Amino acid sequence: MGSGKTTIGRRLAETLGWSFVDTDHLIEREAGASVAEIFRRGGEPTFRALERRIVARVTRGVRQVIATGGGALLDSATRRRLMASGLTVWLKASPEILAARLVGVSDRPLLVGSDPQGALASLLAAREPLYRQALIHVETGERSPDQVREDVMRSFRPDAASVIVSSSASPYSVEIGWNSLSAIGPRLAALGRTGRIGVVAARRVGALFGPQVCSSLRGAGFRPFMVWMPDGERYKTLRSVSRIYDALVSQRFERGDTLLGLGGGVIGDLTGFAAATYLRGVAYVHVPTTVVAQVDSSIGGKTGVDHSSGKNLIGAFHHPVLVWTDVATLTTLPQRELVAGLAEVVKYGVIADASLFQFLEERADAILGRVPDVLTSIVRRSAEIKASVVAADEREHGLRRTLNYGHTVGHVVETCTGYGAWRHGEAVAVGMDFAARLAQQLGLGTSEVVRRQRALLERVGLPWKSPAIPASAVARVIALDKKVQKGRIHFVLPSAIGTVSVEPVDTQTITDLWRKRDR
Repeated sequence: MGSGKTTIGRRLAETLGWSFVDTDHLIEREAGASVAEIFRRGGEPTFRALERRIVARVTRGVRQVIATGGGALLDSATRRRLMASGLTVWLKASPEILAARLVGVSDRPLLVGSDPQGALASLLAAREPLYRQALIHVETGERSPDQVREDVMRSFRPDAASVIVSSSASPYSVEIGWNSLSAIGPRLAALGRTGRIGVVAARRVGALFGPQVCSSLRGAGFRPFMVWMPDGERYKTLRSVSRIYDALVSQRFERGDTLLGLGGGVIGDLTGFAAATYLRGVAYVHVPTTVVAQVDSSIGGKTGVDHSSGKNLIGAFHHPVLVWTDVATLTTLPQRELVAGLAEVVKYGVIADASLFQFLEERADAILGRVPDVLTSIVRRSAEIKASVVAADEREHGLRRTLNYGHTVGHVVETCTGYGAWRHGEAVAVGMDFAARLAQQLGLGTSEVVRRQRALLERVGLPWKSPAIPASAVARVIALDKKVQKGRIHFVLPSAIGTVSVEPVDTQTITDLWRKRDR
């Protein structure tokens, strides 16, 4: 109470052009009595029952802003329905500010006695764990209603961002926006691209976004055509690359034309490798539509395909001319795909940014709830980290190896389970736990790193327990890893959240720890 739910709610509804609903007003209308009178007649249980019924009714609507009573989340059924119905917003203010706003107000049945500030402090202490489940948290404090409204609106319509990636060929930008696919054509035209554009996509993603992308390209004067690919890691092969070559040959594709990879990491790697090798190199663009692709694989110019003996054994460095990231595409992902991609974001927190790791701990629910500004924030910060690492070590001779955190054992899991049973991010999560335990065993890391990392992986829905793969198979696959030097594998190991080092580890130490898995 006193946080400004009704005032801010009305202004949000006006800005969005939506309807506004105040559940307390509807309760009073249905009961024919004020909230205070309902409390006097039947107590809080009677009021909560009415509130539950009203909330069940109004949440069936769409395009509306709903302001509830301050205690609505106390009822578990009401809370579940509100959380499942849209983006929930917690307007935060201190007891002192709330009490000042409520001076002279006499119709608050839970605000009685001579110490309203103390009563508000007690209510807030009891309810705060429930309020924290809201997906969006906005501090109101001494700020004006319009300032608060703008903060909430930013959660719906995040600001665009641009991250520059330095490369030996030519710098390029990662342009991050929300609902920005329709602007891809003009942006490519502004870069001086002309002619045909081969849009490489799998069926599901191509059906979702291909028409919008091709329409934008045609509107900017390009001649786009679709190159359809099968979907899934098991198709990241030379045979699939040949399908792209065949399509380009049939279109008489020239060096001045452009390839565009529309999809996740697999499509991006296939498109990039085809671009690196067709006519000895043509320009290409990434339009990533998964978390892994947006935060990692689309940035840095690493392209390639898998071999039956190992992941990414065949490839080339070939940078795109542009990465066009529309974070809104993540709202179409199956939940398992979204969750799997978050392994790469957790990775960035462990290797480079403790504050990002803490942000993930605090805002996990909002991330899983796909709140626009929260998703955009983690994509932008991850892109910044990846770009800075690539700029410092383009060809993976030093610092860039830290980006392989979790990937050594992750690739083992993927290879030994046949590139299908485990998502890439799920396998990487297992690899991160193994690396943290290995660091602890070698005296480089701590149990606290293992504990916090496991807790965050579990919080976002990622596994950390390794599958039942024989240690002999682990040793065989690791022997083919690109990071093996003189028979020793170079592991990325965390000493603290935000700090890692690359250390040589012998195969026996790795297999011994693998046999103790999950302890």
